Amino acid sequence: MARNRGRQASQRQGGRSSNPFSRGMRVGSATVILAFMGLFVWTIVRKQSKPAEGLADHPSLPPIESQSKGSYADVDLSAAVNQLFSSVDPSLPENQYFPRCAKERVLWITTEKKAGKLSIILLKNTDNTNLYFEDLMASGIVEGKPMIVIAGPRFLDFLVEGGRTLPPFTQRQRNDFALGLVHETVHLEKENTANPAILQERLAEELRAWRKVDLNVVRELRRLNQPMNPRLIEADDALRSCGDRAECESLREILFPTETTR
Repeated sequence: MARNRGRQASQRQGGRSSNPFSRGMRVGSATVILAFMGLFVWTIVRKQSKPAEGLADHPSLPPIESQSKGSYADVDLSAAVNQLFSSVDPSLPENQYFPRCAKERVLWITTEKKAGKLSIILLKNTDNTNLYFEDLMASGIVEGKPMIVIAGPRFLDFLVEGGRTLPPFTQRQRNDFALGLVHETVHLEKENTANPAILQERLAEELRAWRKVDLNVVRELRRLNQPMNPRLIEADDALRSCGDRAECESLREILFPTETTR
């Protein structure tokens, strides 16, 4: 597998006249254990440190091949990812409060995936990877193609902690999931030239991504009193204390402990 670097492979394209969310986003399911060394990740704090289990199926979505066995079928988890992605469709009336940046980037993901230019993988077994137990998403370039990875175990906890494993998802679940997607699109930008295998470069890129998402999305959501993960609020407060400067030691202190565990 080629070295993964978080660069955007193509520019945003205009949306089509038909609704790209009408059939939901089909998320691929990894069928082998992949050593995702070097992916840039998005970490959010959890309420529990112990993994939770439990999802219900959605009969309208076709089965996705299972990678691991457990008390609940993997197709449930795959369906939940598709359902949650569909729920953050920026064209839905209930999502009109999304900042423009969030709308554009979620739509970009859908457009690129439909065009075969981007892959989204639900990784159901995160053993033997560099994913931290609180990492919900990761992204990078795999064999020349942009990829967004959703960590199955953390996604399961994310749903259970949020109180909904089936639609309708809570507003905070939708906000946090959309923010994670936006964060990963920042890592896929051409501006990202960092080598994720080098701590200082990886940390600098995370600082860039967190700052960009904060200034363009998080801060506007806070102004609207929208619910979101406490880590996002903590990061926004840190940036404010730094005057929104790119070099923010307060934000670095928040991100550094997690980055050193990879």
